[in-house]
Amino acid sequence: MTKQTNRIFTGHEAAIAYALAAERIFNNDYDFLNTNPSVMPIFVSQLFQSLEISIKHAGIASGLFTEDEARARQMRSGHGIKELATLAVEKLGGNPFEPILMAMTYFNTYQNSKEIIRKMICGQEFEKTRECYASRSLGYAQVSNGDFALINDIPSWIAAVKETASNLPRIIDILSQWKASPSKSKHFAIWVRSL
Repeated sequence: MTKQTNRIFTGHEAAIAYALAAERIFNNDYDFLNTNPSVMPIFVSQLFQSLEISIKHAGIASGLFTEDEARARQMRSGHGIKELATLAVEKLGGNPFEPILMAMTYFNTYQNSKEIIRKMICGQEFEKTRECYASRSLGYAQVSNGDFALINDIPSWIAAVKETASNLPRIIDILSQWKASPSKSKHFAIWVRSL
């Protein structure tokens, strides 16, 4: 018997919603975050939640990997952002993280978008943050000093994550073409010509 899941919102909508929630928390007000430091881990968690859903939704919707693969124990029950990106790269081939980073940020217009998403997925400075996110400590603000990192340019951070979520339909198209192609080329441009 096939398990049927009823969903009100799509992964695309959920990814955007978490980015919007982070944007609303920040609201272009550094003072709010500075005077309410306990909100900071929750704010960071919203951005990671958006990126997790973006990677997972893009991978599943494009047929790159299955929902079961995305939720497997080695994927930290679907919350391991680095693990999900690694799974995608294994399916696409290529250098570690480059294929998924290219696909996820190709349509983003913010200048540092790819670098911001890279830091979140595999940056050394975010190793503890990813751990706290995957274990859900970040969302509950159960963190210690040094448990989570920040990107100083918060508006660009929000924009990079939100834009990635907003571009999911085009990202899915790229990944679908890449997966279906018999070409062994690791050059990204081959899959974006017709988009």
